[in-house]
Amino acid sequence: MQLVRPFNFLSSILVMLTVLSCAQIQGPNIDEIQGKTVHSIVSEVIHIEDGTTFEIPKEGLKKIFYLTRHAEKDTVNKQDPILTSEGLDRSAKLADILRGTRIDAIYSTLFMRTMLTVDSLADTKLMKILPYDNKNIRTTIQEIKASDNINRVLMVGHSNTIPSIVNSISKQTIFQSNFEENDYSNFVVVALYNDDKSQVYKLKY
Repeated sequence: MQLVRPFNFLSSILVMLTVLSCAQIQGPNIDEIQGKTVHSIVSEVIHIEDGTTFEIPKEGLKKIFYLTRHAEKDTVNKQDPILTSEGLDRSAKLADILRGTRIDAIYSTLFMRTMLTVDSLADTKLMKILPYDNKNIRTTIQEIKASDNINRVLMVGHSNTIPSIVNSISKQTIFQSNFEENDYSNFVVVALYNDDKSQVYKLKY
C-alpha cells in the first residue's frame, strides 16, 4: 500500500501538468485578437503587440493569404503616386511582420504605391513581385488556389479592392464596404482549409 501512494501522487502531478500545458497552448480565441495590432507572424503564429499569441490552426490547413492595401501615398501626384515617408516606414514594418514566416508569392497591382508597399519584403526574401490586374482578380485567385507550389501569399491592393478580394477568397461576406480612404492600417489574414472552409483574421499593423 505504501508503494501505491507515491505512484498515485506522481500520476496526479502529471495530469495537472498536462492540463496546464494544454491551457497554455490554446491561448486566446479568435474573437480576442480581431482588430488587434500585429507585431509579427513567426512560423504562422500571430504575435500581437500586447504580448498575446495565436497559432493559426494547422489541421486541414491548405493556404494562407495575407492581404493589405498600399501604405500612405503622396496625394500631390494624382496619376501614379509614390509613398510618403510614413508609407515607406509602413512598408518596412510590413517586411518586419512577415520576415519570420513563409511566403511563396508576393502579388501587387501595377502601381507605384502598391509595389513600393511590398518592395521591402521582396528585398528581404529575395523574391519577385508578381503583377495582377483587378479586372482579372477572380482568375488570379483561382490560379493560386489550384497551385501546388503557392500556398502562402501576400497580396497588396487598394482600399476599394482588398475588402472584396477577402470576401472572394474566403467565400464569406467579411466586409460590406471599402476601407476608409485615410486608413492604411488594415492587415487581413485568410486561412483556407479542406472542405472549402475558411477563417479570417482582421488585424491592424
